[in-house]
Amino acid sequence: MDKKLLIASIVDKLSVEMELIAKAAMSAHDEATHPNEKQENQFDTPGLETSVLAEGQVKVAAELREAADSFRSLQMHEFAPDEAITLGALVKVEVRGEPSYFVLGPKAGGIEVVFDGNKVTVLTPQSPLGRKLMGRHAGETIPADPVPGARPLKVLSVI
Repeated sequence: MDKKLLIASIVDKLSVEMELIAKAAMSAHDEATHPNEKQENQFDTPGLETSVLAEGQVKVAAELREAADSFRSLQMHEFAPDEAITLGALVKVEVRGEPSYFVLGPKAGGIEVVFDGNKVTVLTPQSPLGRKLMGRHAGETIPADPVPGARPLKVLSVI
């Protein structure tokens, strides 16, 4: 997998989501400031509620922009066979006998993209699985958590 193209795919997804949220925020702002949205009494608050919604959407759009910028500036390199997993690693793990792909990113944990026919999930080093993977190497097995149904993970490759 070409990691530069993978990162571009993640940035594209973040940018599309940011545009959608920004449009929704503008729409909510327009609705909140529309002349027909004047408060008729102290209990009539749709304009206030809509402006709070718009404010939240603006914050989410800013977070998405920051995440996209973080990925754009991420220093990518190919990992040597004995190199430990760090930020920027594309990791293939075996979960319950099936391969899963994760990229360790600076932000936007949980974002998923389909790349080269595989679902790739962004993990941050702060996430539980991200913490477990950081510093590990290809070939290592990560013990299962002591909870019912948990299975160990085997690191198949680090790119």
